[in-house]
Amino acid sequence: MNEKPELLAPAGTWDSFVAAVENGADAVYLGAKALGARAFAGNFTLEEIGEAVDYAHLRGVKVFVTVNTLVKDMQMKKAADMLCFFSECGADAVIVQDIGLLHLAKDIVPDLPIHASTQMTVHNSEGVLFLEELGVKRIVLAREMSIDEIRQVREKTNVELETFIHGALCISYSGQCLLSSVIGGRSGNRGQCAQPCRKSYELLGYEGAVSTEGPYLLSPKDLSSKDVLPQLIEAGVSSFKIEGRMKRPEYVAGVVGIYRTLIDRYFDDPESYFVSPDESLVLEQLFNREFTDAYLKGSRVGMMSREQPYSRGLVAGSVIGYNEEDRRLIANLSTELELGDGIGLEGMEGAGENITQMVMNGEQVSSAKAGDVVEISFGRELPEGSMIFRTMDRSLMESLKRTFTSSKPIRKVPVAIKADVTAGSNIALEMEDVDGNCVYVLSDYVVEVAQKRPTDKEQIEKQLLKLGNSVFEASSIDIKISGEVFIPIKQLNDVRNNAVSLLGAARMEKWHRPEHGKCVLPDVPCEGQSSEKPLLVVSVDTLKRLNAAIEGGADVLYVGGEFFRGRKYIDLEEAVTICKDNGRRVYVNSSRIVSEDDMDAVRELFGLAKELEVDGVVVSNYGTYHLAMGFGLPVVADSPMNVFNVRSYAAMKKLGAASVVLSPEMSIAQVEEVAECGPVECIVHGRQDVMVSRYCMLGDLFGNKDGCIKVCEEEDFELVDELGYYFPLLVDSDCRMHVLNSKELCMLENMDILLRAGVAAIRIEARTMDVELVKKVTRRYRGVLDGKKAGRCKDITDGYTAGHYLRGVV
Repeated sequence: MNEKPELLAPAGTWDSFVAAVENGADAVYLGAKALGARAFAGNFTLEEIGEAVDYAHLRGVKVFVTVNTLVKDMQMKKAADMLCFFSECGADAVIVQDIGLLHLAKDIVPDLPIHASTQMTVHNSEGVLFLEELGVKRIVLAREMSIDEIRQVREKTNVELETFIHGALCISYSGQCLLSSVIGGRSGNRGQCAQPCRKSYELLGYEGAVSTEGPYLLSPKDLSSKDVLPQLIEAGVSSFKIEGRMKRPEYVAGVVGIYRTLIDRYFDDPESYFVSPDESLVLEQLFNREFTDAYLKGSRVGMMSREQPYSRGLVAGSVIGYNEEDRRLIANLSTELELGDGIGLEGMEGAGENITQMVMNGEQVSSAKAGDVVEISFGRELPEGSMIFRTMDRSLMESLKRTFTSSKPIRKVPVAIKADVTAGSNIALEMEDVDGNCVYVLSDYVVEVAQKRPTDKEQIEKQLLKLGNSVFEASSIDIKISGEVFIPIKQLNDVRNNAVSLLGAARMEKWHRPEHGKCVLPDVPCEGQSSEKPLLVVSVDTLKRLNAAIEGGADVLYVGGEFFRGRKYIDLEEAVTICKDNGRRVYVNSSRIVSEDDMDAVRELFGLAKELEVDGVVVSNYGTYHLAMGFGLPVVADSPMNVFNVRSYAAMKKLGAASVVLSPEMSIAQVEEVAECGPVECIVHGRQDVMVSRYCMLGDLFGNKDGCIKVCEEEDFELVDELGYYFPLLVDSDCRMHVLNSKELCMLENMDILLRAGVAAIRIEARTMDVELVKKVTRRYRGVLDGKKAGRCKDITDGYTAGHYLRGVV
């Protein structure tokens, strides 16, 4: 049997933190007030984090601190100071996204374990191996991985693997979503996601709007893995993570408590594992947009909450009338309700109320059960047949609240107590916990010889066992008495309390690390700014686009990448020959996402690239990066790898990258800062992916019992948001959905300031352009690089944007 996995709980506030600890979490993850991926949670001051670490360690619980965002250069000193503090206070690990921050942590706090955030988009064994070789202790795997894929990764690697088991899902691969930042400047990679996936959209095809069950087309159900927990355990997952740093503490208490029970139940008797109906109901009541096991079983459909994007609670009954005079709904109940419960309506967020009055058979009642017909205070009339939901169970919430507000701790640490009592000597007390921490205390009091009533063993034992509101409880006690002794109760209490205090201090202090003194940022190794004329790079996926880019004046061609449905695969050998015949550099592009089953195909691709003697390969994830380095090929680290600052640029160069493409979320000022360190490439034109998802909306909506009918190969589709912007949809050869920006990136009118920033290469993303447009756009940028007048964006595209170059992101 595999080892019992860690149960890892979220905490966005102190109450949530205590709720997690008291209800059975093995570890808690939390964030500081800055640089965490949940900027809108309550979060913790540094002082509170120090207190939380001690609180948890006293109770045998670990604390992981999130610094899992991309970090701006001006924030790097603050990030370093935070890392030093987390190390000194004894945090068990930091969770990071930024590859530059990861390298910084290794330099300045080498004794502080590092966990790679799911924001690093690690989704194959090669990516895990890459980070394992960097000394990362744990990888938080992408939510998109199936149990079978997780099992394969476990068999090929040794590092700890963490996976989400419950809570909200992102529809995009984490770390690959730009939708929030392009819409409003709030970057999900910076912890500022505005959750545009929870907004309403309309799907358009050739014949207009497509009929859907609801308008929330990008809003997933919530993950619940309770039914596949045994398979996840058997797959070798090291840590089970619950999402929810922005949830209320009662949610944390309830969800942690149930998963604690389920994990322990499996290990008590694997063959008899079950989830009780009551446990399922509690999970549903606490928060659900309906539940799904998402991709864990390999499915890509049936996981969307299209009718409403918020928690629906439990079905409580249906409306059969309305008492207009007393303003009360008349409902036939399907579950129990009581005064103080919250009720809501399907599809009407914020329309719910707390029950202040219930009437049954003309009498006011405090509760009613399933099958009863009751009148419930409610401010509006509803059509008959409307479903009502219990959105809050008052009794459940009160019972959960008691678990984290009681002065008496629920979670206890077993200790063995030994006492040696001899007349004429000090009381000797030893207290040892289950982790081997041991304290030995001698009382100031010298034991007296009893003159009248000796203190017997039972009296001494009774006092020493009174551990009160401490976190300790006695698992055994051994008392040795020599002669007839007399000990005042106060002296027994004092020696016991002293031992409890010292043992508590020992449990906390053992995790504290030496002070770092002044936390100094190490120098960044830089090559210096490029002095060469910038290269013009064009990314293409067909021979026609390739030829058009060459005719337009491209210096470098990136060939391949994702192949979208309805298009033919490019003939790489012919493409390479064309480039070489025309004196152009050529790089073989690879897919942004490469699942475990597709890694062999990428090995073949890189093998062919080496055989064709191309100039290098372009990669977009740490797995393909690791694989390409093994082939000895020059590697371009593309923009999905989120190089966002000087240190992340330097880290990738140190790791062997021949060229680095900067994050599209950077401002020109940020680009200039990195360009001073070495040659950089920036994307200046084309439709950008703002979301890539393993979920295929078209396959889900148009598929039938025989599977997908591949409408993506016959028809073009777009999503229309609430403001009327159109976002094209593409589906790649692995049936992943790509949402493209509503506007085309165009930096033509701002090339002067970008060139002054010192970029070494500019890139046109031409894989979604018409062939003639490829030539036209390439020729315009060629002209700018050759000193000609730039011209206007509106001459080559209808709707355009300068992206984040002129505004940056929050």
